[in-house]
Amino acid sequence: MTDCADRFQELTRPVDILLDEDLAALRRMPERSRIERYNELKANEEAFVWEFSEECPSFLTDSERGRIRGKFRLARLLVAASFYSDRGDVPAAMAGDFIEKELETVVEFDRYRQFDALSESQIEEKIRRMDGEVYELAEEYLSTQIADLEALLEHPKVQQDLMERLVDRYEDRREKIRQGFFVYVESHGIPHMVEAIEEAVEAVNSASAEREQVREQLREEVEEAIRGREGESLLTRQELESELQGLKQELSGGTDTDQLQAELSSLRERIEELSAEQDSAEAEMAARIERTAQLEQRLESKIDELEATRERAVADATEEAGQKAAELVDNELDQLREQRDQLRAELDRLEREREEISAAKDSLDEKREELNEKQDELDEKQDELDEQVSQVQQSLETDVTDEEGGIDGSNVVTASMAKVLEMDYLGRFDISMRETNAIYMGHTSFGVSDGYWEGRSERRNNRGSLLDILDDADLNKYPLNAAARYEITMPGTLGFGSTTEMVVEARVLSNLHAYAHNGFDAKPADLDTLLAVVNEVVDEAEEGEYTYLIGLASPTGWSEQVRNQIQNDELSRARYSRHVSICLVNLQDGSLIYDESDEIVRENADLFAPPVDSERFQACLDTIREQYVEDVGTESVLLRDVVDEEGHAAQVVKRAFNRLEQEGVGEQLYLDDLGLSLSLVS
Repeated sequence: MTDCADRFQELTRPVDILLDEDLAALRRMPERSRIERYNELKANEEAFVWEFSEECPSFLTDSERGRIRGKFRLARLLVAASFYSDRGDVPAAMAGDFIEKELETVVEFDRYRQFDALSESQIEEKIRRMDGEVYELAEEYLSTQIADLEALLEHPKVQQDLMERLVDRYEDRREKIRQGFFVYVESHGIPHMVEAIEEAVEAVNSASAEREQVREQLREEVEEAIRGREGESLLTRQELESELQGLKQELSGGTDTDQLQAELSSLRERIEELSAEQDSAEAEMAARIERTAQLEQRLESKIDELEATRERAVADATEEAGQKAAELVDNELDQLREQRDQLRAELDRLEREREEISAAKDSLDEKREELNEKQDELDEKQDELDEQVSQVQQSLETDVTDEEGGIDGSNVVTASMAKVLEMDYLGRFDISMRETNAIYMGHTSFGVSDGYWEGRSERRNNRGSLLDILDDADLNKYPLNAAARYEITMPGTLGFGSTTEMVVEARVLSNLHAYAHNGFDAKPADLDTLLAVVNEVVDEAEEGEYTYLIGLASPTGWSEQVRNQIQNDELSRARYSRHVSICLVNLQDGSLIYDESDEIVRENADLFAPPVDSERFQACLDTIREQYVEDVGTESVLLRDVVDEEGHAAQVVKRAFNRLEQEGVGEQLYLDDLGLSLSLVS
């Protein structure tokens, strides 16, 4: 053990010697000597870490070893800072060992090194000689040093053990200066001169420490949320929905009972699994919201304490002391309030995620109950296939006719039709944006000049996701969930760069899994699909602090639940974010759905209107009436026949079918081999 003690002294003696020096003394040393000292310290540090720790493993505890390692780094930092303070950089041998913030902190700290060598009475004497500058001293030596320490603690790249040694030095000096103030106060009989500043400093220190703890805990919460977030949950539900649609086709084709039982059982098991995952996610989200709310309450408490400290300082101390104390507190209050606002934004985001989870859970619960009920019925009645088909299709909310087979085609949109609707819609949106003269921004209208959108617009799509689903299929036959985005920008400070003031975007939302799996989709977009996009957009808009106007278009329209909530102001601008306005577009009938009280979307809604060619629509409608409906020998009309034989576009024929069905002329059916048809009413 004696050998270990001697070896320890040998390695650390240069450290102790150098830590007693200040930068002024080091700067007076020749550069070559300083570099040699630095290299000696670095060699001793490596020997301490690798050789001494292995040879004398029980000589020091882990915390003691960490403390000594920090002293080595601090000593080397002082040598490097002696170069940095003179010329603004360090020799090549030291480059990369320390970041600039570490070097700056040491240089700034050394400005007040004189206090480290003074006794409390000597500090009191220095304060006394300053006469009327007592408050300036308090602000300079307390507030500035605290600010430096906070900046150091917040920097992510400062070495931990080095930070701890610097913090020790800050704390020792601050305590000595504090005691010097009290000596001055006691000897001059002015007890209220410095107490206000002292109380303010202590309150700020406490609030700052609490703020850092809250910041760290919030960071951990966010990281945990990112790690645990089930990013594929919506995708899984879409896959499930596509399989349900596929099952409807099998029903119309007369799938045998055993296969039907197996498929229903498999779907029920998957729904149970997904529902259990949603229950767990909902419980975890509720707990995370509660923890985040508690963090907000802690900040609120510190804000209340600081505000009370400020009031006491202003009321009880001299005018000058109270003013100085208030200045100290105000800076920390601003930071606390800013962090509280960040916490509130995080709480809003978590609430949106919880609602998204809840909407998905409700959807899964509904499907689970329907399938469970019909599974029981199928178990009792397996002797009649027609009856079984009727029961299963009822459980899936599907209308099947015994005579012709097929599924209800009212909402059916084929993949190729969805592709055309998507292209036509975004093309129309681009035209609207480039032809408009003004965009309403809420407080004013922005005049759009010729060529303004050049460099401020872009197109995006989900081609990669579709490739993963389709493998080697032809992408040109499928929608891509494309989006067109336009940005209104303003010049940055002094004309440099630019800042985004508003985003106007049109986005198409198709169930890519349904189109890939079945070749069609018949289910209107639902609430969980909407919320997934809303959460994404709100996060971006609030982070960038700009207005985000988005039109979300669905080839199959929107569910009744979504329409009711939008029109009843349940998804209004005020609820989700003051930055975001939403317009829903039904690409089948061209209707727009939005919150009438939101003036941003109300004044700009025409931008999202889909293309409507009344002449083409009327011509197609007339053709179907004349060529098919009025022909007594025609019982049904196939969409593909009208397209191939009459030359009308598929999306126009679909709109004509919708109109004729509304008039009671026929009922739309989707047939497995023939596609969409209009079965005429005799």
